[in-house]
Amino acid sequence: MDYRVILSRPALRDLGEIARYIAQDSPDAALRVGAELVLLSESLSVMPRRGAVFRARPGVRRVVSSPYLLTYRIDETQHVVYVLRFWHAKRNPQSWQAE
Repeated sequence: MDYRVILSRPALRDLGEIARYIAQDSPDAALRVGAELVLLSESLSVMPRRGAVFRARPGVRRVVSSPYLLTYRIDETQHVVYVLRFWHAKRNPQSWQAE
């Protein structure tokens, strides 16, 4: 059974910020990167456990689409994957807000 994927508000905000930043130089690249990140999140519906456990955050997993990191939680009882954040690898994860 496939899982439903839900993007959190912080994840949607991150996605918008990433796209706006890239669009300053290339609107086409911004669309491409945004679409790739959305597809990456949607792919978790089929294989949600493929992401590595994120040791710094209990219960959180991560997948990488270089240079971006996608963090998420799985709710097994509801068959839902909650995408928490999209994060550029050069950003300091200590600056994350509570998820």
